[in-house]
Amino acid sequence: MINSFKKLFKTALFMASFFTVLFCLTACDLGPDPQADGARFNKRYYYYYVQTCSYNTVSNDVYLCSDIESLDKTMRVGLRVDNDGFASLDLNGDPYYYTESEYVEGYDPEFGSYFHFFQDDDELTVYKDGLTLAYWNSFDGTVTYYYYDFFYF
Repeated sequence: MINSFKKLFKTALFMASFFTVLFCLTACDLGPDPQADGARFNKRYYYYYVQTCSYNTVSNDVYLCSDIESLDKTMRVGLRVDNDGFASLDLNGDPYYYTESEYVEGYDPEFGSYFHFFQDDDELTVYKDGLTLAYWNSFDGTVTYYYYDFFYF
């Protein structure tokens, strides 16, 4: 009798452990894996207005700006910077990928904190507040500003 009681107890203990583990695997929220979702910056922006200006490629002084115009199609920008330094940039559905040596993070007293990306003769400044995006074409000496709203001017 005691022998069958021990066997029943071991079976019950095994079943309880099994169902506890099974329950935790299905019901317990352990949260996201910090290594798998290690974004230190992850935002999506929309821009509705555009303005093109000339600039001095040596001093970066901007001058001779066109009138601000409404975009026919909204400019969509997604930016994700991971903890390991890799950055992914989505410009209207076109993906671009950068290592830490291909961008800088900084602060501009006029527009605020930004990420600045380099690629050939092109540069792109994405301001973290989402109000302004600047596309710099050093070959043509132009900068195109994309704005979220008119109130910013």
